[in-house]
Amino acid sequence: MKPRFFTLALIFLFIVLPVFLYAQYMDLGFGRSFQMEDINSVVVEDFETNDRNWQASASRFTADGFPQVKTGIEGTPLALARGGGSEENKYVLGVRAAFNRKEHNRIWIYPEEEIVIPGHAKKVNVWVWGANYHYKLEAHLRDYRGIVHKLPLGSLHFMGWRNMSVDIPNQIPQHVRYLPMEKPLSLVRLAIETEPTERQDDFIIYFDHLKVLTDMYRQRFDGDTLADTSREIWNLEGSNE
Repeated sequence: MKPRFFTLALIFLFIVLPVFLYAQYMDLGFGRSFQMEDINSVVVEDFETNDRNWQASASRFTADGFPQVKTGIEGTPLALARGGGSEENKYVLGVRAAFNRKEHNRIWIYPEEEIVIPGHAKKVNVWVWGANYHYKLEAHLRDYRGIVHKLPLGSLHFMGWRNMSVDIPNQIPQHVRYLPMEKPLSLVRLAIETEPTERQDDFIIYFDHLKVLTDMYRQRFDGDTLADTSREIWNLEGSNE
């Protein structure tokens, strides 16, 4: 074997082959390019005003006059208050509910219109003030097909403010292979489910700083502006499947 081919064989054996096997193990593959990302933390609701007209409703055993919603309540989490107080982040949203019967009762907290989440959403994050009840909190997201996905944020069995979050599974579609490819999710509501063994005669909860971790990267190409404006140009409705 000529020295040159012997050297190439050694390079393949000790350098190229291990890299290839590692890529296969990590499911990188040589046929795919690396995915670019531009991860941003975006506050979709800070509850400083009630311009989204937040409302609440509850299941069948709710007591008369409940649930109640209040805005403009001072009491933001210390982690957001920037050393004891900030005019930029001062108010929180409050919800009070009561039920006549212990059950798997539910409370839904929602804006007048669903909140469209920019980019390719990775995580939902919200500050929650809990009163140590054995209740559960969920975030409900709607995909472009109209399907609502219920994502568990966790238990409300804690006292005071806590930052609660949930990863958005990859199985929830946020794009299609046709232009325009982006199919953003929308936040439909936050939902609370009570435990039948827990007291339910009076419950108060507060929310602040609802945000998402989202990938804002978008691949550019010649004519990408037409992908954005084609539906307006042709007055089309609906989504590509």
